[in-house]
Amino acid sequence: MCGIAGYFSPEGRLKKQDLEIMTNALAHRGPDAEGYFIEEATGLGHRRLSIIDLSEAANQPFFSTNQRYALIFNGEIYNYKEIETELKKINKDLSPKTTSDTEIITEAFSVWGVEFVHKLNGMFTIAIYDREEKSVFLFRDRMGIKPCYYHYDGKNFVFASEIKALTKIDLDRTLDLNALKDYLFLEYVPGEQTIFKNIKKLQAGYFLKVSTQGLEKKQYYDIADKFTETSERSEEQYKEGFLNQLKKSVKYQSISDVPIGTFLSGGTDSSLICSVFQEQNISPVNTFTIGFDVKEFDETVYANKVAEILKTNHNLTHVGEKEALEIAEHVCNYYDQPFAAPSTIPSYIVCKKAKQNVTVALSGDGGDELFMGYGYYNWQKRIEKINAYGGYPARKLVSSLLSLLDNQGKRAARIFDYKEYKKIWLHIWSQEQYMFSENEISSLFHQKYKHATLSADWERISAMKIHPFERIALFDIKNYLADNLLYKMDIASMASSLEVRVPYLDHNLVEYALNVPINYKINGRGQKYLMKKSLEKYLPHDLVYRKKWGFPAPIGNWLQSELSFMIDKYLCEKELNKHGLFNFEFIKTMIAKFRSGETFHYKRIWSLIVFQMWFNKYIENEK
Repeated sequence: MCGIAGYFSPEGRLKKQDLEIMTNALAHRGPDAEGYFIEEATGLGHRRLSIIDLSEAANQPFFSTNQRYALIFNGEIYNYKEIETELKKINKDLSPKTTSDTEIITEAFSVWGVEFVHKLNGMFTIAIYDREEKSVFLFRDRMGIKPCYYHYDGKNFVFASEIKALTKIDLDRTLDLNALKDYLFLEYVPGEQTIFKNIKKLQAGYFLKVSTQGLEKKQYYDIADKFTETSERSEEQYKEGFLNQLKKSVKYQSISDVPIGTFLSGGTDSSLICSVFQEQNISPVNTFTIGFDVKEFDETVYANKVAEILKTNHNLTHVGEKEALEIAEHVCNYYDQPFAAPSTIPSYIVCKKAKQNVTVALSGDGGDELFMGYGYYNWQKRIEKINAYGGYPARKLVSSLLSLLDNQGKRAARIFDYKEYKKIWLHIWSQEQYMFSENEISSLFHQKYKHATLSADWERISAMKIHPFERIALFDIKNYLADNLLYKMDIASMASSLEVRVPYLDHNLVEYALNVPINYKINGRGQKYLMKKSLEKYLPHDLVYRKKWGFPAPIGNWLQSELSFMIDKYLCEKELNKHGLFNFEFIKTMIAKFRSGETFHYKRIWSLIVFQMWFNKYIENEK
């Protein structure tokens, strides 16, 4: 894992000093070494976190044998040994000077050009400079595990692993209001946009090429194209196939020359990863769990039971209120876009604790997307049933009745109250996350808002001849997973120089899971059915089939007590007048409702606080 930055500037606007500033801003991603390549209009910078082949010979930038290509990359290529074998069949004289994946992928590009990306199994952002054609290539992995951001003004091109590196040099920082509104609707900034109008995100499964002829961008992989006709197999055969794919992925992703462990929450996803990982190791593997003092948010008792059964070397940390609250107020020191997920706090803490013992950790991210583990599948079913009775009038009636009940009822009422049934899924997703509705965002900005960024993708997916639940899962994989969950973990882990790998997101496993019949994912016996049946091999029934937990922090509880001051500090009229973007009366009314007992507003309030902290750091303090 590393941090990369670079530029292509034919006019000479970007120089060595800019490259060094950007690269040094990524030092936390790679504390072990730094390297630079500058030639004519191009510069490449690299910060290394040494994982495979710890020698200086494997430092980057790396050059192909023929010296034509200079390469930097962030991530890991797990099948590099197989690629090396294939390369040696083509060039029998190939004699690698290192045992690193970096050298192999450099040679792979030299042989196959841009098509080399189809041979890679891993997580990566790769930058390559062609010294003959004077062009720069950028590749991002299929699932979007590793990030990449860039700015292009038609002539000058600059990129980096994190937005904060780009903000260190002289670039326009105009706020993208549409991105801000989307953030308040979804809790994250979706699509290729970022919170800055002139900085873009290279999306998952894309590569681009920049030269004096301009910028070309192309999608090389789309998970939506990987649906196939389901073959006739038994439940046992599907379970065996899934476990075999998972075991292969865990084995691949265990390759490391530094200590490695795994996160363990005690839930299905992490427990299955941990079970397979321990099965493949003779010695106890390192597992890491954190818990909170708020009982409803603490599942350490389950993680402890799993660790005891699997006989892992378990590391349990109970997070004190003081430590958690300090991180809560300074969360945007790590996240360089507004990001409202409360799980940023436990994610950062567990990575920080894990780094004290290991340099690589396995994560269970992706299990819910592959096997339909989220609660909003149930909301979709409920709304379909009500809609069948009488469309929007029926949904509105249910909403009105629910609004007369307690907080849980009032919160549910919001989900049913939406007119456009064809687009209701995006509304359900937003409200399941406790975020602002389109109407609320319109009131907040005194300007009509209809979410459009992801609408085209949803329309395309909803037209596919697959089960409605498969459409939801596919949408999540393409959007929520890449732009929310993986962004969260990349920032949280890299802040502590920890590499986090995600075995469920091996593209071969993802494609297999995508084509498992839906009744083996979600049915009358529950969600993530096949995963739980697989976990029965390792754990007792009561641990496998317990109620699902997430990985949140008790932000709502804290905003009513210890963090209440943050509401007054960041959402007062004086603070909001710094930018004048929001309707203060609307916010004041919402805060009053929250403080009078309507606690389900907590996430909307938190999202505004996060934006204010971000604004102060990245806009106000830079004036």
